[in-house]
Amino acid sequence: MERTASFEVIVTGTRGGKPLGPADYDIKELRELLGEVEVLLFPNDRKQRPVISYEVQEGSVRNIFRTGLQAVAQTGAVLGLVSSAGNVDVLEPRTAKAIEALQRWAEQSDLAFTLRTSLPGSVELRIDRTTHYLRSEATSVETEVYLYGRVVDAGGKEKPNIHLHVDGQGIFVIDAQEQFLEGLKVNILYHRMGIRAIGRQNLQTGEIEKGTLKLVELIDYDEQYEEAYLERLQAKAYTWLKDTDPDQYLNDVRGEYGA
Repeated sequence: MERTASFEVIVTGTRGGKPLGPADYDIKELRELLGEVEVLLFPNDRKQRPVISYEVQEGSVRNIFRTGLQAVAQTGAVLGLVSSAGNVDVLEPRTAKAIEALQRWAEQSDLAFTLRTSLPGSVELRIDRTTHYLRSEATSVETEVYLYGRVVDAGGKEKPNIHLHVDGQGIFVIDAQEQFLEGLKVNILYHRMGIRAIGRQNLQTGEIEKGTLKLVELIDYDEQYEEAYLERLQAKAYTWLKDTDPDQYLNDVRGEYGA
């Protein structure tokens, strides 16, 4: 069983002229906080995440979340990165959005948030009205991407989309036209396929902003290459490579560089 650790968000401020405590912390505020904390702990594939337990304690409002040690350690590293950089431009877009949400919350309500983990030597990150943990305006550009994975959901009544699980990267939600999905001749659910989409990409991290993707086309692909086909290509190449000196060929390609 995986070892656990805790991630803590301490909310400080005043309500009605007195210090904020758990009895003053509204359920709507808690619901919003829970959503952002889940993203901070598991920014990618949250469907496969372990349990996150929750406890609230006095000391202003101490929101304590306990889950797997690895997730808490990774979140602690994010806090240290933001603290040292002084901005969130260095973060993956989903994580940056979660920090931004707390920053805007602090500005609008005059609350302060202190984020920390239970791990020794971890950095505390304080977010209040004096901080500015918001992304720079020009940190992303529209781009075209190709994604390959397994379709785990498709459709939707109000916002039709396709949920594509990409190994190692989690689930990408790609907006799609209802007429396009309705016109498909085969059921794509649980099929492995490629998707060509347009969306926004972070200029500094290279990460694709998952909430911005729109479908361009579906691409059928086979993960298994054909052994015989590969052997035919090798045999075809051999006829013009067999008399080539590899060292001389590399020197010709490199030209005079370093000579």
